[in-house]
Amino acid sequence: MSATTREDAPPEGERVARLVKGCVILLLSAVIIFSRTIAVPALGAVLLSIALFPVVNRAAHLGIPRGLASLGALIGIVAISGGILYTVREPLAQLGERVPEIMDAGQQLLMRAAGRHATATQAPDAAPAALVDALAPVLAGVTATLLAIGTSLILSYFILTCGTGVGRAALTAVRHRHERRNWLRVCGSIRTQAAHYLQLVTAINVCFGLVTGVVLTLLHVKDAAAYGVIAGLMNFIPIVGALVTTGVILAGGIAEHGVTTVVLLPAAAFLMLHIIESQFVTPMLLGRRLLLNPLIVIAGVLVGATAWGRGGAFLAVPILTSAKIALDAHPRFRRWGQVLGRGAVVDCQTDEARRVRLRRKVGGRRQPQPGS
Repeated sequence: MSATTREDAPPEGERVARLVKGCVILLLSAVIIFSRTIAVPALGAVLLSIALFPVVNRAAHLGIPRGLASLGALIGIVAISGGILYTVREPLAQLGERVPEIMDAGQQLLMRAAGRHATATQAPDAAPAALVDALAPVLAGVTATLLAIGTSLILSYFILTCGTGVGRAALTAVRHRHERRNWLRVCGSIRTQAAHYLQLVTAINVCFGLVTGVVLTLLHVKDAAAYGVIAGLMNFIPIVGALVTTGVILAGGIAEHGVTTVVLLPAAAFLMLHIIESQFVTPMLLGRRLLLNPLIVIAGVLVGATAWGRGGAFLAVPILTSAKIALDAHPRFRRWGQVLGRGAVVDCQTDEARRVRLRRKVGGRRQPQPGS
């Protein structure tokens, strides 16, 4: 009995290796969870790199140096984002000046919803002070956001240029051949499905913000382009983002027209656009794959916002989707991927069956023909 137990027990060196691996995983998890300054730029860089990997790989296959292709892709992203913000700079500035009015209108809306009426009015001399108090945290947040974006771009460049070599070296450390094949399948799914998802969702949100701005302009809403930018950004946060954008549009309408039925029309139009996008356009373009459970989405957004602030709220859903794709691609962890939501596992099984057919076809060609 003792001999059998000793044969079944792993060697001492393997147990030490497992212990060290577990400690490293726990340490990295603690750093990611509790260090907002490091976690948000790092996770943003990983997601941006996943989205840009197909572009960089295609450029590298055409003979363009990988470093130059990575730099060009990142510069293109910055140029497109900067061009959009530059186009709507005036509506954004005007909306920023109206922040105190919108906040006061939102307070009135909440008080009316609670059955109370606002009796105190703000003195004229208090308006500049209220503007300074409202813009101070906004400016601080803009500075921190720009710093995080710069850090993410730098990390993305090194991931795009050196990440492939690091990944290959990590796969060589996997001892068993079938486990190495499984992790190769995970990496391939992330490279294709996750990249396709991130690219498509970004394009959908940009178009959604543009359509929202056009519709609100047709409804003669003041600073409609700024609301379109807000709608496009907040659409990265499913369910919660639409509610926040609706509240901002309502508060802006109350600040402009007062508490009247007129302010309900822009908010209703936005909600109609959101229903069309979320229930018809996005499922049709994604083929109803990668459908996360709404409870998982809300829980992920709340956890991300609590742990990492606004950046965590924006990154929660792309992280959950990428994690689901990785879990569905590994045979041992597929049941956990289905806990997050439906889809993706069928695509992984289809890709696996196609690879098996290709291997059999290639193997049949390599076999010598009888009588040759």
